Amino acid sequence: MSLYSVFDRKVLIPLGDKLKGRNLHGEFSEALSTQWLSEEELFALQNKKLQMLVRHCYENVPYYRKVFEERNLTPDDIHTRADLSKLPVLTKQIIKDHFDELISKDIDQRKYVDGSTGGSTGTPMRFKEDIVTWNKLRGLNFRGWTWAGFYVGEKLFTLAGNSLVKKNTGGRKLLVKDLYDRLIMRNIKRDCTDITPEALKGHYQALMKYQPAAIRGYASSLYFLAKYIEQNQLPVCKVKVVFTTGEKLHPKYRFKIQRVFQAPVFDGYGAADGGITAHECYMHEGLHIAEEQCVVEIADNNGRCLPDGEVGHVLTTDLNNYVFPFLRYKVGDLAYIKKEPCSCGRKHRLLGEVIGREGRAIYNKQGRPFSSIVIDNMFFKDLDIHTEECQRLYEKMDRFQIRQDKCGDLHILIKPVDSHEPLETFDYVKDNFNTYFPDSKVDIEFVDEIPPLPSGKEDYCVSEFTDFQ
Repeated sequence: MSLYSVFDRKVLIPLGDKLKGRNLHGEFSEALSTQWLSEEELFALQNKKLQMLVRHCYENVPYYRKVFEERNLTPDDIHTRADLSKLPVLTKQIIKDHFDELISKDIDQRKYVDGSTGGSTGTPMRFKEDIVTWNKLRGLNFRGWTWAGFYVGEKLFTLAGNSLVKKNTGGRKLLVKDLYDRLIMRNIKRDCTDITPEALKGHYQALMKYQPAAIRGYASSLYFLAKYIEQNQLPVCKVKVVFTTGEKLHPKYRFKIQRVFQAPVFDGYGAADGGITAHECYMHEGLHIAEEQCVVEIADNNGRCLPDGEVGHVLTTDLNNYVFPFLRYKVGDLAYIKKEPCSCGRKHRLLGEVIGREGRAIYNKQGRPFSSIVIDNMFFKDLDIHTEECQRLYEKMDRFQIRQDKCGDLHILIKPVDSHEPLETFDYVKDNFNTYFPDSKVDIEFVDEIPPLPSGKEDYCVSEFTDFQ
C-alpha cells in the first residue's frame, strides 16, 4: 500500500465523508473486518438484518404491508433467507406500477439518493437508494479491490459508460464530484460511448499520460482498447490489475486484456437497484457475494429457489435500503451459485457464471463496434441521461429492443407506456442511430409486446450482422 493510499484512507476519505455526509471510511473498515467471518457468523448477521428489514417493511412500506396481509403473514414468519420464498418476486414492472407505495413512510427522516437504470433488459426504471446502501456498496467495492492488491488512493483509470462515468454538464454539483474523483479517488474517467479508432487513440493517450496502477471499465470497452493497442503494436504502461464490470466477461475478452496489459483481470458484478455486489478474489473461482449487504437467491420462473449449481433468475434482497426496500427483486440476469466455497478461505457464497449480461457488440457498416450496454444511451435525447426532459422522454418507453439483420440494417421495436403516444415522439431515437449507423436503414415500430429471445432470456440488443465480428 502506497503512502498516498494510507493518507487517503486515514485523512482524505474521512474528510470527504464529513463534507458530504457519507460514511465510506467506516463502511470500508467494516467490510475488511467481516470478510473472514465464518459461514455461521455470516448467516447470523444476514438473518438479524433481514428480520429488522422485514419488520420495517411491514410497519412503514404500504406495498409490503398489503403483501403481508394478502398472504396472512407477519414479520415473525420471516426469520431466515429460506423464509423469503413466502414472499412474491419483486419485478421492474411492479416497481413502476407501485412506485409511491414502495417508498417508506419515514423517508423524511432518512438520507437517500435518486437512482435510475435502463437495465440489461431494456426496461427503464427509477428507484431510491438509501445512503447506507450507497456507502456499503462502495466500501465493499474497495474491499474487492484489495483482493487484487489495489488500494483506494492509487491511480485508477476508468473506461465505461454512464453507470460509472457521469458527464460533467458544468453544474456545481458535478464539479465537486469531479474534484472528489480526482483528488480522493484519483480516478480519471473516460466515456466509452465512442470507441472508433480515433476515440480509442484518445483513450490510449490519456491512459499513457496518467500511468495508473489499475484500469477499470466495461469488459467489451477494455477489450476493444486492448485490441486497438495490439493491432497498432503500441507500448503499454505497467498496471497492477484490470477490473471488469457492467457486462459479461467473455473468455476471449479476459485473455486479450490480460495479454495486452500484462496484468490479471478481476471481474465484478453489481446492481445499485437491488443492492447486489460480488467480486472475484485472487483464486478466480467465482464471484464472492457480499452477504453482509444482500441476500441472493437463484429461482425458477415461478420464484421457487433452486439448489446450488442450477441456473436460474437472480433475486436479491437489499438488507440496508430502508427508504425503498427491495425484497426478492428480480435483477434480470441468469446465474447460479457454486456448490463449493472458494479455496481462499472466505465463506461468502460464490456466484458462478452470470449468464444474463451479454457483452455482445453490434457493428455499423464502417466496422465500428457498439457495446449492448452503451446502446442504451441512444434512447436518450441528445444522448444525455441526466436532464429531467430526457429522462421523461425515456420513461415514455415501457420496453425496447434493437434488431440488426444480416445486412446491418436496424429495426427498433418500442412498446410505449401510452398506446396513444405518437410515433414521432421518438424521432430523436432514429436520429441518434442514423448518426452512428450512417449507411444502415433505421426504422422504428410500435409493438404491443417485446418477445423474448429463443433461449427465453430477455435482451434489448439482437444482432445477426457478422461481417465485422
